[in-house]
Amino acid sequence: INAEYMGISDTQSAKAGYGLIIWGAQFGSIGGPTLGRYAKQLGLTFLMVLGSFTIFLVPIGVSIFVKAFPRSREVAMQKKQQTGMVEGVKLLAKHRYLLGVFGVATFYEVIGTILDYQFKFQLDSAFHSAEDVAAYMGSFGQWSNSLTFIFSLLGTGFFINHFGLTWCLVLFPLSIVLVILYVWANPSVHVLFYAMVVIKGLSYALNNPCKEILYIPTTKDVKFKAKSWIDMFGGRGAKALGSLINAQFKTHVALISYTAPINLVIVAIWTSVALYTGRTNQRMVENNIVLGEAKSTDVV
Repeated sequence: INAEYMGISDTQSAKAGYGLIIWGAQFGSIGGPTLGRYAKQLGLTFLMVLGSFTIFLVPIGVSIFVKAFPRSREVAMQKKQQTGMVEGVKLLAKHRYLLGVFGVATFYEVIGTILDYQFKFQLDSAFHSAEDVAAYMGSFGQWSNSLTFIFSLLGTGFFINHFGLTWCLVLFPLSIVLVILYVWANPSVHVLFYAMVVIKGLSYALNNPCKEILYIPTTKDVKFKAKSWIDMFGGRGAKALGSLINAQFKTHVALISYTAPINLVIVAIWTSVALYTGRTNQRMVENNIVLGEAKSTDVV
């Protein structure tokens, strides 16, 4: 739905409306973890069956959306076109702007994968049953999605509209720096709990809306071919890189000691890329440049 909404929106309406979409999604995101907190009472089997049932409701929601907004059907048909790895790489190699979008979308995944592994590493030592872990993760889901719920309602649109897209793109990696330093100094399971709450919450409520807005000043062909490639290959490749880094360190002490400097280097590169991409997007919007059209080649 997010992609269809961006496909039928301009930059201003996307800035105003995307936060409300994220806000609405949090009702389910908070409800699920709340049930997870009662894993011992309800049983893991019941929770898995309930989760499977809710998946079947997704096509119904998509069908209602397409009927309410017919133009989104055209967007959906565009997405069905096959996007190969080579085709996506060609687009990124041709346009520096898309490389920037790629960086904004994937640098977080590398750091998130590293910190998430540290969190799960600590959970394995702190709890001794699957139900206890499920209950703790249910609490984590409540906290992270509640942060997303509040920020997307009160903060997403406000920050983007008042401070601009570029500032918001840079704010997220700078916030991650504080989280990395705090975890580095206090690597306990509860510190990692709240660190991941902040990262997940701001990712969904701030970084994701900004990332989606970056695709707006592009042609439909570029938008969906590039986005499909970045989401499919880029996102998974970033998680694979994060997992590869984790695999190099066999103890928790080594994991904490050596991954923090690596994460800080990644953030430094990420911040530079976000700054460039945000400024380029601002220039494109101000000059009515649409990436993929002939006149955009020399600019982005």
